[in-house]
Amino acid sequence: MHKYLILFLTGLALFLTACSTDNTQHATLLPGTKPALRYNAHPTTIPKANPTDEQIRLLKAQTDAKARLAEIEARKTERLKKLETERAITAARIEAETTQKIKNLELKKTQSTNAANTRIASTKAQTDIATEKERQKTALARQQEEIAFYRQLLIAGAILLFLFMLLIYLLYRHRQSLKLKLHEDQLRQQAWLESSRQHHEKVTKLLEIIADEGVDKGVKKELTKLLKDQDQGAVKLLDA
Repeated sequence: MHKYLILFLTGLALFLTACSTDNTQHATLLPGTKPALRYNAHPTTIPKANPTDEQIRLLKAQTDAKARLAEIEARKTERLKKLETERAITAARIEAETTQKIKNLELKKTQSTNAANTRIASTKAQTDIATEKERQKTALARQQEEIAFYRQLLIAGAILLFLFMLLIYLLYRHRQSLKLKLHEDQLRQQAWLESSRQHHEKVTKLLEIIADEGVDKGVKKELTKLLKDQDQGAVKLLDA
């Protein structure tokens, strides 16, 4: 906006300068007057002859126009300097505001990034904690399952060992019973053989006595009866 204002003031100053120059030229070309010199930086030379009233008036008008033009130029220069200063101040202010806004935006961006990173880190930490808890829970459940399995395996092993020991004991008892029965049979057989031998010896002696002619008949009769009783006892022993 200041740029447009400067352009407007510059155009206005040029317009006023052009108007002043046209008026001066028109005044110098009036009838009965001499053409006036154009404006320059050097002062106008006054003729040595006595000037007329018209020439004095034109010279005064030209001087006033030059003074007014110089004043306009001075004002324009001062206005331009003032506008340049204001523009520089405005530009500096805008630049400072822009820099401050950029800093604020960068600060907000940094804060937003830090907040986002903090949220991400917090979420990640919570996720890690939940994952670790779940892992520990799974590991504990697996450990409990393994403990239960080993416990069942130990119980099954103990039962199998007990059954195996019981089987060995029963086999041992059976073997011992067989050995005892065999030993009893052997003893019974030895007793029977010994009894048979003794019975055979007695029978043999009794038969020898009975066969002896010198033995009394009553004795032979008693011996024969005794022999029958021993034969019955031997039969009972064999039946046993």
